[in-house]
Amino acid sequence: MGPGLDDRATQVLRYIVEDYIATAEPVGSRTISKMMGQALSPATIRNIMADLEEMGYLAQPHTSAGRVPTGAGFRYYIDYLLARRTLARGDVDQLNRAAEEGNAPADELVRQVSRLLANLSRQTSVVIVSRPDHQVLRSVNLMRAAVDKILLVAVMQGGWVQHRLIEEEPGLTGDDLEKINAYLNELAGGLTLPQLRVRILTELRQEKAQYDAVMRRALTVGARALEDTASGEVFVEGRANILDQPEFAEDVHRLKRILRAFEEKSVIFRLLDRAMDSKAIQVSIGPENPVEDLGDISVVASGYRQGESAVGSIGLIGPVRMDYSRVIPLVEYTASLLTTMFGQR
Repeated sequence: MGPGLDDRATQVLRYIVEDYIATAEPVGSRTISKMMGQALSPATIRNIMADLEEMGYLAQPHTSAGRVPTGAGFRYYIDYLLARRTLARGDVDQLNRAAEEGNAPADELVRQVSRLLANLSRQTSVVIVSRPDHQVLRSVNLMRAAVDKILLVAVMQGGWVQHRLIEEEPGLTGDDLEKINAYLNELAGGLTLPQLRVRILTELRQEKAQYDAVMRRALTVGARALEDTASGEVFVEGRANILDQPEFAEDVHRLKRILRAFEEKSVIFRLLDRAMDSKAIQVSIGPENPVEDLGDISVVASGYRQGESAVGSIGLIGPVRMDYSRVIPLVEYTASLLTTMFGQR
């Protein structure tokens, strides 16, 4: 029992929330009375429901209808009443198998895990990867992409790969690129991309760079290659699961608005950004979301890490009446799995 509600009001609110999650329909007093084994009469329950509505935990869509939980009602339920389910052994085994592809590229591993999370939850799964600029480099390589173009391939410790094309760099031979790569990798040890650029600019100012043509060319090309910063990656799986939700399927305009949001990288970042640096699960319910037009969805997300560095966050997006008792442990386990996976790479 949480603050502000007595035992009877707490029970009524819990039953209403759980029935609404299961049916997506307003809940009446007779339904609650039966669920409680008729320990309270429908008339008594109606009075309690009226009190809960006055407190902002319930709403009545129509005069003759039952009640539905508000965002505040769901928040109270999650904070004080939620009983999390233990993950089924089969779900755990499937997630573990998806993460066992240790030699696969990092982005493919994340896609596999995200796709499975969407299938298990029947919600839309979203993964964001923090800007690779925040991740420590494993190697930096320049290669000829065209007569006047050089391709930078930067590989991070977690396995993420960044490609950047450098225009107008004619005249570099294969031998030149080999020497430049050796020098840049010597500088890059233990650094992120922005730190490497600062190091390169510092080296350019050193007197020794003025007398070594190869060194200066390496530093100049390296500085150009690192001018642009990447905004990170977004992977969305299970978009079609939104179509299975009655509150969206019956409202085409709402559905279009939500599906459009899934195509906007900046929107997804805003929805999951708060979870990036947090080690605890984050649940944003309806109006709590940082995106104003998405007050009718909930986001359950958690960050995942590589050692002490935040790598990104993973979450599920769905209706406010998501089955939080199942969704929260699913997201928590998947995030911990990604953390373990990247810690081993």
